[in-house]
Amino acid sequence: MLRCPLVALVVSLLIPAAQAEAQTQPGRLSGAVTATEGGAPLPGVHVSVLGTKVTTETNAQGKYSLSVAPGTYRLRASAIGYVPMIIENVPVTAGKDTPADFALQRQLVSLAQVVVTGYGTQERRDVTGAVTTVTAAQIQENPSTNALEAIKGKIAGVDIISTGYKPGDGVQVRVRGQRSLKASNDPLYVLDGVPIAGGIGDLNPTDILSIEVLKDASATAIYGSRGANGVVLVTSRRGLAGRTRISYDTYLSSQNPTKKVAVFNGAEFATYKREAFRNSAGGYKCPPEVLQCDVGDASIFFPVEIASIKAGRSTDWQDLILRSSAQASHQLSVSGGNDRTQFSVSGNLVRQTGIVKGQDFDRKSMRVSLESQATPRLRVGGSALLLRSVQNIGRGDGLYGEALSDGPLGPPFDSTGAIIFLPIPDGQRVNPLADVANHIDEHQRTRAFASLFASLNLAEGLDLRVNYGPDFTFERFGLFRGAQTQANFGSGADAQLGENRTFDYTLDNILTFKRGFGADHRIDATLLYSIEKQTFDNNFARSSGLPYESQRFFNLGSGAVIESISSFISQWALQSYMARVNYTLKDRYLLTLTSRLDGSSRLAPGKKYALFPSVALGWRVIDESFGATRGPISSLKLRASYGRTGNTSVDPYQTQGGLARTVYSFGTGTGYGFRPNTLPNPNLEWEKTDQFDAGVDFTLFRGRLSGTVDAYRAFTHDLLLDRQLPPTTGYTSILQNIGETKNTGLELALSGIVLDGWHGIHWSNDVTVSVNRNEIVSLYGAKVDDVGNRWFIGQPINGGGNSVYFDQRFLGVWQLADSLEAKKYGQKPGQIRVQDVNGDGKINDQDRVILGNTYPKWTGSFTSRLEWKRVDFSAQAVTRQGFMVFDDFRTGQSTLAGRYNNLKVNYWTPTNPSNSDPRPSSDQEFPVYGGTRGYEDGSFVKIRNITIGVTVPPELAKRAGAQSLRIYGTAQNPFTFTNFRGLDPEGRTSAGTPPTRGLLVGASLGF
Repeated sequence: MLRCPLVALVVSLLIPAAQAEAQTQPGRLSGAVTATEGGAPLPGVHVSVLGTKVTTETNAQGKYSLSVAPGTYRLRASAIGYVPMIIENVPVTAGKDTPADFALQRQLVSLAQVVVTGYGTQERRDVTGAVTTVTAAQIQENPSTNALEAIKGKIAGVDIISTGYKPGDGVQVRVRGQRSLKASNDPLYVLDGVPIAGGIGDLNPTDILSIEVLKDASATAIYGSRGANGVVLVTSRRGLAGRTRISYDTYLSSQNPTKKVAVFNGAEFATYKREAFRNSAGGYKCPPEVLQCDVGDASIFFPVEIASIKAGRSTDWQDLILRSSAQASHQLSVSGGNDRTQFSVSGNLVRQTGIVKGQDFDRKSMRVSLESQATPRLRVGGSALLLRSVQNIGRGDGLYGEALSDGPLGPPFDSTGAIIFLPIPDGQRVNPLADVANHIDEHQRTRAFASLFASLNLAEGLDLRVNYGPDFTFERFGLFRGAQTQANFGSGADAQLGENRTFDYTLDNILTFKRGFGADHRIDATLLYSIEKQTFDNNFARSSGLPYESQRFFNLGSGAVIESISSFISQWALQSYMARVNYTLKDRYLLTLTSRLDGSSRLAPGKKYALFPSVALGWRVIDESFGATRGPISSLKLRASYGRTGNTSVDPYQTQGGLARTVYSFGTGTGYGFRPNTLPNPNLEWEKTDQFDAGVDFTLFRGRLSGTVDAYRAFTHDLLLDRQLPPTTGYTSILQNIGETKNTGLELALSGIVLDGWHGIHWSNDVTVSVNRNEIVSLYGAKVDDVGNRWFIGQPINGGGNSVYFDQRFLGVWQLADSLEAKKYGQKPGQIRVQDVNGDGKINDQDRVILGNTYPKWTGSFTSRLEWKRVDFSAQAVTRQGFMVFDDFRTGQSTLAGRYNNLKVNYWTPTNPSNSDPRPSSDQEFPVYGGTRGYEDGSFVKIRNITIGVTVPPELAKRAGAQSLRIYGTAQNPFTFTNFRGLDPEGRTSAGTPPTRGLLVGASLGF
């Protein structure tokens, strides 16, 4: 009887203990992560228990396992390229296994993507600034010799336009508009963490892994003054551990002009010239209905022209100087390594002939990268780029305009086929083919750039990295003009040679600290000390009267006259200190604080240093507890930031003043001396920009639709400007901090997956829309216009004096019925009519108005990609809407004076009352108010490229000795839709080298 109560007592004591022990036993979460498309397992997926530090990654079979205390949890799985997935309210029982499987959907723009943010990387979900990434695949969608040309239209808020269409010409990049009137508006380019001086136009796009563009002040403030106009971060390809990989990429293309300019043929030119002389003081006596008048023609045409008229001969000078151009690119890459050391080597050859004869481009480059884990705590490595390019531009953009002006009645060749230097005996016209043969303008460029680093792990989460980036560029410009050229007109040959050498280096010392504190806190901190120095020197020589032309520009000392010799050197330096802290609370509240102190040698003593702070906040709304009711929203992050950046990109020595050489006469002798030329300003300081940004990053419908929206406002003050001075002071201007500008804008970027595996079809689309308004707020400390520089309060910045159009307004042509009205203004029917704005009965400068500007009201792009089995298709369209272009052809090639050929315009005659172009007249070189005809709407939509590719089956690729093979064809710039009548509204080179459209065929092989 006593034993039973004892047993009962022991049992009663053990049961609660066992129950308590069971409650403290952990449970297990396990499962598999697969792709929604095909159900393939996904290795390396990050699986975490939200609100805890428990995390793991899936194995090669896509499986994972986690040990946690009993309770209810939220699980998250994320991987680059896939939509993050959260499973809510997962119960875990002690000692038991709870299954939780994930099926991740592909996503083009993933908030879990790792992006470069300057001196480090972050997961996109943690980024608080406005940062846009362009991947290698997107860069290579449009094969190009220039990496910036390849990303055109792919980034909202980044405006990229061509500066010309000669082979080797570059592009102009503006991030969120233009801020400065005198200082540089170009962004900073950073390659593999090192700022570079020579830009990235020399890089082969195939060598680029990704390009990130930092747009708002919070993102760019880490670069301080260097990031005032945005930052373009380029990450190059590196070697990977594993077998050695060999790839060969090549393409060939053929291009032709997108448009020919219509000018008068021989018969039309004869009729036009007769009309020009008929409307002159001397008069052309034959009436219009007489098509050939021997007596009258003999007085206005040269004998060779009369012979051409009678023979029905007409020369198309455009056809003679234009040709089908060709471009070829070959790249061979080798990469590989083991767990400790990885390497990559690539060589590239690009050759391109221009559509204008005498123009071509040749570039050879080689790039090497090597990284090694020297010790468990030390990693060293770097990359080096060496290139040499030669750009021949011949007569340049001027040759095409000259060809359009040459009369069609002059023969180009004699009976032996030799070039006739003077097709007609006109003192201003030569055969443009003579310029092709005898005018040489060669730009040779050699560049060596390296990016070296050493990274030492000091303790857990604490690393020290040193970056060193030397950048050397040597440029040689040689110009030779033979006797038989437009410039010399048979008077002898001349030549000139110039050399530029730029050496720039950057040294960065970076200390980073990354650590989590408990389950709710994460810190990513960066400290930086950086120095940069640049030295630029130049020499130049010119001589004329060369004894023999075969020497070109290689023996200037042989010239009869040494016309010019000069040289100079320029140096500047920058010293910087920076601190940045990224703080994350509960994996959803984000804070970024950045402060950078920059010192510039270009500014005045006591003004050299300035502090550039920024702050940014982020909130991942979808991770809140109420996220379960989010409906179609897969992820949502709100961002807001403020920051200040600076700009000191003006020429060195502006604070010190300068002297200019002058010549004095002493009787019959000559004396040389110097005079003050530049007035020093000891108060010159930083040009500063304060920028506010608010943004949203989101994904909807389980990743089917993702995008970003940003709104920003930037105020630039202490603007660097030349204040005009009375010449009686001995100076004409002084550089001062006097002015303010403002930029406001809105950006939208969307990526949508239309079909994801439907019958094997994957179809996605990207859309970008950008709106930017920039305006001048004040000048010289007041709200006063500067008409001479075309700077107007409330109007956009007039970059280079040709962005804001201020002129009389074209109203058409005075008609016969308007004779009395025209007489009031001293004009007559057939002349151009402009608006009398103030109604005072006179046309003068008071009647000039702002007609428009070159800044578009909005820009946009649309990119579509389609994959089906082994076939891929992509196309891109870009647009710029609501801007004005000045069409040089409407003025420079339409003088209507009868001497030169002319655009084929509908000019006015008494029997042809045209309202678009005036009556020709040989009494004037240019029509009165003729320039007012050139202002046109430049809005356009361009189909930039259409590409179709085929990936060859592996068994067929192996027959070619390769493991993989893709063949593709691209139509480049096949269509342009615009009302602009010039060559191209985008490049604004109306009187320059014509733009092209072409067909490209390429192949990519892997071994």
